Amino acid sequence: MTSLCPGIPIPNRRPIGTYLLLMLWLFVGYVVCLRIAAGLAWSSAVWQGALCFLSTGPLLVGVILVIAGPKKLARLSRTLYRAITPLLGLSQYILPWLGWSVLIWWMNRPAFPWSDALGAGAVIAGFSYASGLALVIVLRPRAEDVALTEIEVAIEGLPKAFEGYRIMHLSDIHEGSRLSRAPAGERLERASGLSADLIVFTGDLARRAEALDRGGAALAALSSSDGIVAVLGNHDHWLGAKRVVDVLSRVGVRVLTNENECIERNGERLYIVGVEDASYVGRDDLPAALDGIPEKATAIIATHSPDLALKPLSGRASLILAGHTHGGQMVFPWVGPLYVPTRLGRRRMSGLIEVDERLLYINRGLGEVFPPMRLNCPPEIALITLRSNADFV
Repeated sequence: MTSLCPGIPIPNRRPIGTYLLLMLWLFVGYVVCLRIAAGLAWSSAVWQGALCFLSTGPLLVGVILVIAGPKKLARLSRTLYRAITPLLGLSQYILPWLGWSVLIWWMNRPAFPWSDALGAGAVIAGFSYASGLALVIVLRPRAEDVALTEIEVAIEGLPKAFEGYRIMHLSDIHEGSRLSRAPAGERLERASGLSADLIVFTGDLARRAEALDRGGAALAALSSSDGIVAVLGNHDHWLGAKRVVDVLSRVGVRVLTNENECIERNGERLYIVGVEDASYVGRDDLPAALDGIPEKATAIIATHSPDLALKPLSGRASLILAGHTHGGQMVFPWVGPLYVPTRLGRRRMSGLIEVDERLLYINRGLGEVFPPMRLNCPPEIALITLRSNADFV
């Protein structure tokens, strides 16, 4: 049986007062917007502003779900997908505006014209967007916000030659965000002085094609005795799998596509298995990836989505390394993350967990997707030390 001893990540918590101040700012802002844009009396503007404020959460969740898009969209042709993507992007502005417009009209019907409701909804939406942009600018992670998580994992049957073997786990760099406060190279500087036997990158190198070379160079600046292995994430496929593989290969990163490699020490073997993304891309092939590995051998699976742990053959792994979730990226007090792209659930979004007796480490990643901010969820570099059961305390 595999046992574990999780390390303690460096916290990045904001004072509760910050959230309360933000809530007060939005509430007062909505009241003033309704008073000015809709011409409501102060008494009406207060209770209607409160309802508009309470609707912010559901509207935000709806926008996130629409932007995330049905997974089937990722399997459309690239031309069609690129045509649909801008429409999904526009939805983040259109849906809240229409949502608030409908709510304002409903609260003041039948005398309130729909055109006036649209105007008032536009003012509230504009105030929300401006406040959100200010929040993004303030809460963009800095290079010094990167947390180093050190953990020891005990694995039954670990070959003696690999006792104390150190794996640096990196994920979701997303180089190229236009609002990023610190590029990947700066965030990875914290890893430059760490000693690792192997570096494993579990996908999503860049946000834009023109940033791929910078992301590759940031990885190439790191060193380990057994080099760097990588798997592709959903964003890598959307940018073009061949292009990303070419960039990584040029800087010496070994990309594993439903295949495995063997690391030998003193005649003993550790297998590193790379499995394609099992979520948005759906190109995982576990039987092919595990081909040639003895049944009782120690195997570390690297994959992008943690959903792979739900597949029966993943039980062959001694440890699964994944990313993709960003740890929720925005983790609110009391509420938790608004959305986590995994079937494992909102409470199993990062760190070292067990899924049906499978040991899984989900990395919070170094970068962000929209919005480029993090709440209670700092970017992460994980350093995992393998231990045998006999020596583990």
